[in-house]
Amino acid sequence: MQALETPTQTKEETPAEINFSPLSRRYTLEEFWALPEREDHAHYNLIGGYLFMVPPPNPPHGDLGARMLKALVKFILENKSDGEVHYPPEAIWLDKEGPTYLEPDLMYVSNALRAQFGQKRTSADIVFEFLSRSTTVYDRTTKADTYLALGVRELWLVDPVRVTIEIRYPRRDAETFVWETSVYRRGQQAKSRVLEGWEVSVDQIFEGLGLVEPEAPSDYY
Repeated sequence: MQALETPTQTKEETPAEINFSPLSRRYTLEEFWALPEREDHAHYNLIGGYLFMVPPPNPPHGDLGARMLKALVKFILENKSDGEVHYPPEAIWLDKEGPTYLEPDLMYVSNALRAQFGQKRTSADIVFEFLSRSTTVYDRTTKADTYLALGVRELWLVDPVRVTIEIRYPRRDAETFVWETSVYRRGQQAKSRVLEGWEVSVDQIFEGLGLVEPEAPSDYY
């Protein structure tokens, strides 16, 4: 009996083209999903049909993620808050009006928001990104502003170089939205507006990681 050709076989015979120039190539979600995995542990993001390569994170990315996840889940369980917490490979994605696919380091989605988008997670209530030197400019600009456009209600940027937790909230400015930013440092509590009553000690998030707060944060990126 002759074996039927499978989608996997077809994918191997005709590798997907990889092109990062906005002048040359835009991708659909299906084309994006067909891209081969990279051997260097980097991964791709898709924003408005344009491809971005994201380097693998640097330590202490994993430690920061684990500590924030523990603090968030603890608050939700103790306060019987609704909603769910997600982490990669769970994603926020759009398939129309500019195909987009992003995997936040961590995100919280309330039941109310989930009921709005159904099976397609097009936004989140809170998104967390744990910065690395290799990705911080992208995370603070292109990726952060994409979350703003997607309607994310609160963005946490946890920065091991500045030793800060930066929280951004969307604010209407004329006919558009911009980020309003609060920065929390050692000795302070980072406070959420979306999850009322939840606050995180900056000291506890960075404790024992050997991080030293720079004297001139603006010079580090």
